[in-house]
Amino acid sequence: MRKTAFITQPVSELKRLMMHETDGGVYLFGYNKIEDASCLWDEWYDSVAEAESAGEEYGVAPTDWQVVPDPLEGCQQDWITPVRVKGHTDSQLQKSSFEKLVDGQWLPLTS
Repeated sequence: MRKTAFITQPVSELKRLMMHETDGGVYLFGYNKIEDASCLWDEWYDSVAEAESAGEEYGVAPTDWQVVPDPLEGCQQDWITPVRVKGHTDSQLQKSSFEKLVDGQWLPLTS
């Protein structure tokens, strides 16, 4: 399960948060952009309730969170749209290059 929330009254450069619940706990991602992008930072929490509580420090209420789809297998957890490391399918990973799924095709991700 993933949820995202906008920070309506920023007290820092952060404009958006996203949480991603995994089998062992919850990642909380912080963003300096409203649009979909790579996160600035991530933190680890034991539960959704703890991640939501951390979100309250940024002015995000529990009711502000909106559910977004889980990432496709092999895709980045911190992007809403499917984004993966280039070379994922042929084990030739290019860790500084990413590609985005657009209309069923993996295209290079440009800044």
